[in-house]
Order: sequence, then C-alpha cells, then structure tokens
Amino acid sequence: MRYGFAVLAVLVALAARTAAVLVTDVPSNFPTFFVAVLVAAMVGGLGPGFLALGLSATIAWRFWMSVDGAWTLHTREAVQLVMFLLCGGLIVVLVEALRIAVRAGLAAEQRFRSAQEASLDAFVILEPVREGGRVIDFRWTYANPKADSMRPSGPSTLLGRRILDVFPDETGREMVERMNRLLASGGPDDIDVRRVIDGEERWVRSSGVRLGRDLAVTFRDVTQERRAAAALRSSEELFRGMANSAPVMIWATTARGRADWFNQAWLNFRGRTLAEELGDGWFSGVHPEDRQASLDAADAAVEKREPFNVAFRLRRADGAWRWINSVGAPRFDEAGVYRGYIGSCFDFTETVEARKDLEDRVAERTAALKASMAETAQAQAALAQAQRLETVGRLTGGVAHDFNNLLTVIVGGLDMILRRPDDTARVTRLAEAALAAGQRGERLTRQLLAFSRNQELKLEVVDVGALLDQAEPLLRRAVGEAMALTIRRDARPVGSRVDAAQLEAALLNLVVNAADATSTGGAITIEVEPATLTDGQVADAAPGDYVRVAVSDTGTGMPPEVLARVFEPFFTTKEVGKGTGLGLAQVYGFLRQCGGGVSIDSVEGRGTTVGLYLPSTGELAAPAVKAKPPSADRLKGVRVLLVEDDAAVREIADGLLRDLGCDVTTAENGASALEALEEGVAFDLLMSDIVMPGGISGVDLARSASANRPDMAVLLTTGYAGDRVDVAPADLPWPVLRKPFQVEQLAEIAWTLLADRHRPAPKKKRVPSRKRGVSAAGA
Repeated sequence: MRYGFAVLAVLVALAARTAAVLVTDVPSNFPTFFVAVLVAAMVGGLGPGFLALGLSATIAWRFWMSVDGAWTLHTREAVQLVMFLLCGGLIVVLVEALRIAVRAGLAAEQRFRSAQEASLDAFVILEPVREGGRVIDFRWTYANPKADSMRPSGPSTLLGRRILDVFPDETGREMVERMNRLLASGGPDDIDVRRVIDGEERWVRSSGVRLGRDLAVTFRDVTQERRAAAALRSSEELFRGMANSAPVMIWATTARGRADWFNQAWLNFRGRTLAEELGDGWFSGVHPEDRQASLDAADAAVEKREPFNVAFRLRRADGAWRWINSVGAPRFDEAGVYRGYIGSCFDFTETVEARKDLEDRVAERTAALKASMAETAQAQAALAQAQRLETVGRLTGGVAHDFNNLLTVIVGGLDMILRRPDDTARVTRLAEAALAAGQRGERLTRQLLAFSRNQELKLEVVDVGALLDQAEPLLRRAVGEAMALTIRRDARPVGSRVDAAQLEAALLNLVVNAADATSTGGAITIEVEPATLTDGQVADAAPGDYVRVAVSDTGTGMPPEVLARVFEPFFTTKEVGKGTGLGLAQVYGFLRQCGGGVSIDSVEGRGTTVGLYLPSTGELAAPAVKAKPPSADRLKGVRVLLVEDDAAVREIADGLLRDLGCDVTTAENGASALEALEEGVAFDLLMSDIVMPGGISGVDLARSASANRPDMAVLLTTGYAGDRVDVAPADLPWPVLRKPFQVEQLAEIAWTLLADRHRPAPKKKRVPSRKRGVSAAGA
C-alpha cells in the first residue's frame, strides 16, 4: 500500500511535469518530483520515499535530460540529476526523522493520558487569562479524571473553564492568588491548602510548577488523613495525660528493646529526668542482684513476643530499695509489625515484707505446733503403753498359771531324768517333753513382749487365720476359764497387709473388752472370713475386698449414746482406775493406718459385735523354708570369742559351740572381752550377749570389735534388751539370736555369717525373722 502510494505520487508528478510544457517551453525537470518524493516519504517512510526518488530521477533522465533519446547526459544535466538525488535523499531522511519524532510524541502523550486517567492524584494544566497585561484568572486546559471528580457539583467539566467561574467564592480567589505566586516563582511548591467544595471543608495537598507559559498542578484530597492524624494526636495526648496522672509507673520500649518513654509517676519515683532514664539509663537503678534474672525473664518473653511479669528491686529517689512488679506486653502496629513493649510497674514492697513477716510467724507457730504435737504424741504413746500394760496385767494370773504348768513339766522331767539317767528311752522321752514345754514358754513370752512393746507400724502380708492360731493361747488366757472362746475361720488362707503385732494387740483389746462386758458362762466368738464392701457400707472404708475379723460377745451391750462415742480417745464407761479409754481408739487408729475400717453393732442386753475390715491382698507371706542344718564339721576349728555374764548360760553356749567343733574362748563381760581381743588372737566369730554389767554392752563391744577387726563376724544374743540399749535390736547392723535357742539355730546363723565374710563382695545379711528365736537385724 505504501509503495503503491509512492508510485502514484510519481505519476502525479509526471503528469504535472508534462502539463508544464503547455505553460512554458522549457519547464524545470525536478520541482514536481521533489513534491512526489516528499509526499511518498511522509506517507510511507524511508522505503517508499527512496522508491519515489529513484523513479523520479529515472523518468526525468530518460525523457527530458538525455541527448536524442539516448542515456548519455551533458555535464550540466548530470550535475542537476546528482543534486536531485542528494537533496531528495536528504528530504527522505529528514522526513523519516520527523515521522519518528511525531510518533514518539504521540506515544508519550498517550502514555501520559493513560497514566493521568488511572492516577489517584489529580493533575491539571492551567493557562493564565490576561487582561490589560495582568493575569486576572486561570483556565483549565487539561484535567485528568481524578481532578474532574473533585470539581463542585455545578459544572459538568473543568476543561475550558476559569477558576473564578467554577469557584466564585473565597476558595476561588485563594486559588488564583496561589497560581499567581506559582507563575511568578516558577515553583515547585508543596503545600496543604484548605478548600471549601459544595459547602464542605476539604484539605488538599498540592504541588505545582511552571510549564512554559502555563502551570502544571497535582493535588490530592488529604482530608481523611489529616482527620486521622488529628485523632491520633488527640489520642496520644489523651493517653499521655492519663498515663502521667496514673498512680502506677508506665513505660514503653522500641522494637530494639530500648526504653523510649516513661510516665510522670516513674520519673517522680526515680527522681530523675526523662532524658536520664531513656535508653538503658533506667537500668542503673535496678539492684545488682536482680539484674540478670530480670533480664533473662524479659528476653525470653521478647524472643517469643509474649507478655511477661518480673519482680526486681528498684532504687527510689531517696535511695531506698523497693520491690517492683513489672508487667509488659508486646505492641504491634495496624500492619502487625512489632513495635516494642509497653508495660506498667507498681511498688509491692509492703506485700513482700508482710509475706516475709507472715512466713516468719508461720515458721514460729509451726515449730511451736510441732513441739506441741511431739508432746501430745509422747503423752498418747505413754497412755497407749499404759493401756497395753493394763491388759498385760489382766493376763498376769493366766500367764503365771501357764508358766507354772510348763515349769512343772520341765522341772519334773529333769528330776526324773536324774533319778534314772541310764534308761535311755525314758530320758529321751522326758527330755523331749521338757524341750517342748520350754518352746511353749518361749512363744508365750514373745507374744507378751510383742504386745507390750512400743514401736512404729510395720506393714507386711500375713495370713490372718494363721496369725489368729498363733495368738489363740494368749487370747484364751485373757478370756479366762469362766467364759467360752470360740474361733471360726476358713481353712483357706486369707492374706492382708498389716502389722502382725498391732493386729494381735487389737484382738487382745477387743477380747478383754468383751470379757469385761460378759458375765460368767457367757460366750465370745472370733470369726475370720473374706468380705466385699460397697460404697458407704463401713465408715471410712473404700469399696473393695477385705478380710473381716469379727469379735462378738453375749454381754450387756451398749446404749446408742455410748455407742456413738466408743472410738473417742479417753472415753470409757469403766470405773476410775480400771480403764484408760484408749483401747477402741487404738483399734480405730490402727485400722485407719492399714487402710481399713471398723464397724460396731450393739444391742443392750444381747451383746456387741466389733468388725475389723483389713484390706485383702492376693499375696501371702511365703512360708519359712527350714534350711538344712549345716554338717557338724563345717564349723570345726572356728575360733569363737563367747561373751556372756550369766555363768549357767555361758556354760550351755560354750558346750553347744564345742559340740559344733568350735575352738571357744569365754569372757564374762565386755571389759574382759576387749582384753582378749587386744591379745591378738585371730577370732573368726564374736558371740556376745547384749545386756551385760560393767558399763560395756554387747552393742558397744560389737562396735569396737567391728572397727578394729572388720574381718571378724559378729553375732549378738538376748533374752530381752528392753530400753537398756540405744538402738532397737531390729535396727542393729548385726544379726540377733534370741534366747532360748537350740543348737541347730546357732549352727545355721554362725555358718551363714562366716560364709558371708568370705564372699568377694560382702553384703550385710538380714537373717530371716520368721525363724523362731532369730531377729533379722542384718542390713
């Protein structure tokens, strides 16, 4: 299309050149063709322009400049043709440059218009309106859509209108004055101006610059921004006013953790200026002992952007250290960007001092209460011991009767042996009877001691029925021969975790009470059976499986008012001097310690039943396995130092040891035993009674011997130590063999001790306590 237009332009120029012959005989060859080249270049660009130039030169050369129709040229015509080509080429290039500039200008104008139409800022171009050489107004020659949208409601557009026509009021006059100043100075300027548009006050941020003879002005409505800024300033002023009048100390930090504001209460407390406290200045007032801890707590919270609460001591203006509680919370701007912390502090020194004073008072009162409780416990223990001893006193007659019977068997048997020592079968029978009687006496003594002793509760799994069988002789002695005692129990074992001695004592208490309440010829029954309790069936007992031990009598029973108080300590209906009132209270306390409960049913004139509910357990104490006695030659040659103050017992023990093959050296007290040890004899075993005269007990002797001769085994013996040693036999680090003992027991424990001494990694051995006559005191 462009090239066809170039050919057409050349043809038109050719026609014009041909027509020129009609006007003049010698027309110029190139003027019409210059126009064709110019038009072709302007319309088509470089290519069409050079095409028109080449066609024009060819046509002029062939038809009007050649000689006789040939292609040869005279010098003058050749120069003209070259000049035409040069000038025409220059015209084509200049026209192309002009085309490029025009296109760039049009594109720039289009981009400008597109940008202004999409701009959020208003943009206008104003030309001054002069009258008599003086600028009296300005006319809008361009206004983008944003500017047009901010016009008053009257005119439909700003283009072509004057300022005073659109704003005939004071707003228009102020705008003309400002444009005059801008026209005079050339700008740029950047100001916020107040405008009233349609009766509404607006604030406009405007920037203008002189553009040739005109003015280019941009502006934006900042009314909402100014209102928001004013509200923010008002809010900040209100906050500062409230913060400065608040009774608590308030602070704020930057995002980098440096203090950037304190309220007046803080400054008054510190007695310093704001400039002195800003940054890290306030930290100099924190007590040196509290600085690191408070910093660590605050840093940990800041790292997680969490609130924190720390306490530290801060120096007051008068130099006093005051306890301060500081609570801080992170603050964020509307975009969620972390801006630092803000917090408050209050002085709680009085609270700290009051708390310390209270703690001191509580400690003082607690100490006093502990002392009082200790005294009460001692009194209660003494009363409880009195109760046990009272019961033991009740048993004295029956026990004396039993012991006389046992002594009759022993003394009579020995007398008969001495009369006919040669009758071996008769001697054996009588000796076995005497030995059995002695063992029965030992059991009876042990039961009395277990009942009367004062010790802490020691829980272990026991067969309650078997325990009742062991305690039966003592219980029958408590009942006496005037009443019938019946024991009913299941043949199956029933296990419970209790203190065996305390359970025996509780049963004995109940049996004694039942005997007191039952007249001659009455009956007392003890039953043992499994039981399952539901919730609330027995007071203070949780639902579950129990072992029920019930003691019933056919006595007088109790009225309701007495029944309601039977478990109260020191409550008794017996005559003065015949009861402490602690029996049933002890039973109740024992059952509560074991995790069980107690029930009591009584009907006046018909009798009473007391039920002990012991927590049932599937476990049972493993039966004691009787160890095979060591062979007689195992202790042969063992060197034993025997210490016993009773000559008869010493002789018997010496004989037993020699029968076992031991080499025995005897001593009658601790002092003589120490002398024997100092002589340097390498004894293998020290066997000593615990209670001895002379100021040195068996325990003292064992301690000294163990310190000086750690390779020597130690075995202690006792009939009853009581309170004459500072450590209970069960708590001693050496085994205790209880008197009376037999040769098998002596051989077994002696051999065990000597075997333990020769093991590579010796450990103190606890001798099984279920062996009759042996106390498990080994560690």
